[in-house]
Amino acid sequence: MPEPSPRLDEVPCPLCHGTDVICKLEDRATRRDTGGSLLACTSLDHGVFGRIVQCRNCGLQFRSPREDEATILSWYGDVEDPVYLAEEPARVATFSRALDQLEKRVPRRGPLLDVGCYTGVFLDVAAKRGWPVTGVEPSRWAGGVARARGYTVHSGTVATAPQPPGGFAVVTMWDVVEHLSDPVRELARVRAVTADDGWLVAATLNVDAWIARLLGRRWPWYMRMHLIYYTKETLAAVLARAGWRTVAIEPYPHVVTLGYLARKLGAYTPRLGRAAGAALARLGLGERRVAIDLGDCITAYAVKDPAWQGTPTT
Repeated sequence: MPEPSPRLDEVPCPLCHGTDVICKLEDRATRRDTGGSLLACTSLDHGVFGRIVQCRNCGLQFRSPREDEATILSWYGDVEDPVYLAEEPARVATFSRALDQLEKRVPRRGPLLDVGCYTGVFLDVAAKRGWPVTGVEPSRWAGGVARARGYTVHSGTVATAPQPPGGFAVVTMWDVVEHLSDPVRELARVRAVTADDGWLVAATLNVDAWIARLLGRRWPWYMRMHLIYYTKETLAAVLARAGWRTVAIEPYPHVVTLGYLARKLGAYTPRLGRAAGAALARLGLGERRVAIDLGDCITAYAVKDPAWQGTPTT
């Protein structure tokens, strides 16, 4: 017997806590699966995103109604994602590019905490360049894969991980902040474990990109796993509310294989996706890697605001 769907509740704006919202987009899907498979990095839950609203006060877009935070965290604990492992060479290429950009921005090398480190690919890339690395990851499966690489990876979230105050020169959050129920609270907690001259590097989605506006509800990043959809302005506002001063927001290209793109296409048009995958396999192009930058993935670089008066539990 299928597990009953959890209750969905209206939530206030995660940035300003306002309740005056307008509906921006609502899906037409009848499929409402639940559980950890929805939250895997390689999930095909495209086009099933519930209702996305926009706060009239601050402009932030977010999913509401949604599941409660405890349910979402329990699902993350159950995530398993073997497809991600098969795509690891492309992930290494993506993170190598990302680390190139980070090292151009961040003035000193020191202890690095990767929040939401998943299987530890970025930890591996950074450690090979001499960074002392630590990870935090809610998925028991992914955290186990990362620990098997030889890295210290704490299960859970920043709130449950035993991190020393001010102990990290850099905190990275690759494709994490869009998954947070309360991003201001979590980013403030991250601030507490970062040195006074430390940096936050956070990559996320840009809902204001031309491709998102063009594709509308068929934009592939509209998924239930994504609780918040940022613009550059609302991302900077969330960071500021949590005690961070944004220095720059730059593109965040992703490297993927052509075979993986065909698999993603199949989420929308299964027949075309299968045909494209078969054609690529016949031509020996399935593993060919391409870098994609359509402006809908961005990275914010931020430093601690010394004048901030908030607390990590605000």
